[in-house]
Amino acid sequence: MTSLPTQELTAAVLALKKSVAAAAAQPHPPGRLIRAAAPAAPVSPPDWLAAQSGSTQYYWSDRHGAFEMAGIGEGDAVSPANGPEGWPALFTLLRDRLPAGQSPARYYGGFRFQPRHGRASRWRDFSGYRFVAPLIELHRHRGATTLSANLMADGGGGVRDAAERALAALDRMSLEPAQKPAAPQSHTREDRPDREEWEAMVRRALDAFADGALRKVVLARETRFVTDTALDPVAVLRRLIRNTRHSFCFCFHPAEDRAFLGASPERLFRRAGNLLESEALAGTCGRDPDPAADAALAAGLLSSEKDRREQAMVADALRELFGHWCGTVTMDPEPALLTLLHCRHLLTRISGTLRGPADDAALLAALHPTPAVGGVPRRAALDWIAREEPFDRGLYAAPVGWIAADSAEFCVAIRSGLVKGNTLTVYNGAGIVPGSEPAAEWREIETKMRNFIRVLRHDGTRHGT
Repeated sequence: MTSLPTQELTAAVLALKKSVAAAAAQPHPPGRLIRAAAPAAPVSPPDWLAAQSGSTQYYWSDRHGAFEMAGIGEGDAVSPANGPEGWPALFTLLRDRLPAGQSPARYYGGFRFQPRHGRASRWRDFSGYRFVAPLIELHRHRGATTLSANLMADGGGGVRDAAERALAALDRMSLEPAQKPAAPQSHTREDRPDREEWEAMVRRALDAFADGALRKVVLARETRFVTDTALDPVAVLRRLIRNTRHSFCFCFHPAEDRAFLGASPERLFRRAGNLLESEALAGTCGRDPDPAADAALAAGLLSSEKDRREQAMVADALRELFGHWCGTVTMDPEPALLTLLHCRHLLTRISGTLRGPADDAALLAALHPTPAVGGVPRRAALDWIAREEPFDRGLYAAPVGWIAADSAEFCVAIRSGLVKGNTLTVYNGAGIVPGSEPAAEWREIETKMRNFIRVLRHDGTRHGT
């Protein structure tokens, strides 16, 4: 879709200010979000986000480009510090706060992969969950662009304080093109575990298979890049988008000292009304610039007994869960290829019609983590990961996404990274099953990391086909 310069938002800003002022003059249901909105010119949300100053920035786009949101500030934020402990109560609270009716308002956020453990962690500033309705949003949906404000009504039903914050944010909003940040000229790299430790960890997993304790376990690697200059999370995000396709792209930047971002090809689930969708994504091969060699790699993945067995464990788990939740289930009869810029995966799609009332908290608890990021059996694999991996996964491989009044969507936060100052810590994993080769699994993670490597090179071009 063609994008216009950010200066073209001037009319939308003026219209939104009028809408916010009108909302402030009216009473509203206490404790609910009030959404003020104005049509906008087709400005790119990432470009607009990059032009804004301040450290509270959010971004989400779906895999197909039908929906894209960039946000600044926080109209409302819910975390364990001010929200409930359990997932069912959280979903109820957020939906009680969303505007009544068919409003497009959403909360964006996610959960940790597992509860905190005792290891020193780069994730100490991230709570068990956090969901935000940005104060100001620019979003595109099916070709229409909208500038909006999320105003939280106080206990008396007033939104004057929220409206003042929104108007001040609109006054500060920059409509000038973003300045291109200086690119890192060099970086150092540290892997946890390193190559030797990784191969030893994989061999321990193979021993566990032989003992019958596990059938599959997904092991991850934390790769830390330290650059010679501070990293701008939104600049990293924009370069990541250019080096990605067929992926959910996201950035959660709640404070100046931290941001979590990524480009995940894997949907955990989407629910709209009583329609539920998910997918089994596993098995990996690289790409090759030579078309004949690239086609041979694709054919090899489709015929790989090891990769098909690994992917089948995910598909079988989803088939069982959908059979429990849904009356009608449709599933691809055979895995297809999902082709990304730097690698390919085996993909099986599944959808179904829910038998009873939708319960997103129960769906989330049943689906996360799938065998694609945990293992089989689930509990034994998670215990093994917590014991053997030398770091805290934090938000890596966790559910991140959005919650609306009668729908929700979460991706699995793989191909993701944590930005802190001049450090980018990247997380990727590989599914280990009987027959896995430690060196080959190390190389697989190197393949999955290529989009972030391109980001650090910062050559400004789109790579691959």
